[in-house]
Amino acid sequence: MYGVHGITSAVKHQRKALRANGVRVKKKPKEPYDAIHVNWYGPLSYIQLIRAQRKGKTGVVFAHSGKDVEGGFTFSRYLSTPFIKWLSNFYSQGDVVVCPSQYAKDMVVEFGIEEGKTEIISNGVDQEKVQFSEEKRKRYRERFGLDRPTVIGVGQVIPRKAISTFVSVARKLPKYQFVWYGHRMNKLFMYDKEMDRAIKNAPENVQFSGYVEDIGGAFSSGDLFFFPSLEENEGIVLLEAATCGLPMVVRDLPVYRGWLEDEVNCLKGETEGEFVRLIEKGLKNQELRSRLVENGKAMAKKRRLENIGKDFLEIYEKFS
Repeated sequence: MYGVHGITSAVKHQRKALRANGVRVKKKPKEPYDAIHVNWYGPLSYIQLIRAQRKGKTGVVFAHSGKDVEGGFTFSRYLSTPFIKWLSNFYSQGDVVVCPSQYAKDMVVEFGIEEGKTEIISNGVDQEKVQFSEEKRKRYRERFGLDRPTVIGVGQVIPRKAISTFVSVARKLPKYQFVWYGHRMNKLFMYDKEMDRAIKNAPENVQFSGYVEDIGGAFSSGDLFFFPSLEENEGIVLLEAATCGLPMVVRDLPVYRGWLEDEVNCLKGETEGEFVRLIEKGLKNQELRSRLVENGKAMAKKRRLENIGKDFLEIYEKFS
């Protein structure tokens, strides 16, 4: 489960971003080191954080999770309250809490964390990994039998990503093909009756690929990126889709405000009817497509890893 989680991508991004700025990065807290950077919220990470701080190291905690825990695993709606309490304690232990967006920062402060010890740094995007490739597009379209305009989604197959909405919208647009690229967890860990029913009864124009080894090929295969997720702290896949030159249709969520702008670098909707209309618009209106793609690439470029690494360096120096 951990190996295909969005947190894994964020960790890889952080390591690459720091190394690009001349910082030595170790996978485990072994001397000599100056700061411990924690992304995962297990008990062992908490113990390692405290041990490092007792040695005088700077403790950096990245706030990946919050309200998005609901819809993330089986019985999450019943376990969210104790989990959020645990997160609050975890975040409080850090010398600095790094949040991927203003929305995530506001949420962390709402948890009771001092605003003065919070900072905002994007998860960033590895632009080398997700550049559009005509060769990969051809290979992936042949692999999945894509011969019509194709709408794609990327992410774990969990209820929070609104998989049932993805399927419902696809049913109303039979002339297009829809592919959701991403790992589906074991049903014991992630079971949801509505989502399972939607997948089982999906129309012929919908595919669920499971895990794919080359995410750049997945993005290259599509003509539009549709991401109806109900809750995000940022959304790395959106930065990747924009980098790959895909016009994007997203749910109008608070987390996107300030960096995703409707009719500028994406199209925003809230209902299935709106999503259907916006997907049609994004596929057919060439002038609009060009604008969304150009502005999307510019937005993602600001969040390339070299810049992210510089931001982390400033925080390390500020809180050391």
